[in-house]
Amino acid sequence: MNYRMLGFAGGITMAIGIGLGLIATKLAPTPYTGGFYREQKPGYIIAGAAAGLLIGLSQEAIRQLKQKQDQDQG
Repeated sequence: MNYRMLGFAGGITMAIGIGLGLIATKLAPTPYTGGFYREQKPGYIIAGAAAGLLIGLSQEAIRQLKQKQDQDQG
């Protein structure tokens, strides 16, 4: 496995996830003013970053494994 490509793909999709988390904080304002709801906004960013990282890593790992499988069969 090419770990540099895994890291790059994970980093790029994590950045996209952070961007989507930031967008979600702006699009989903809460009408409540309690402390729980004020501290919820960074959760969107963290969730977006984690989801982006996992999606990017898994997608690149599958791509590399598929490429290796095709080389072994060919």
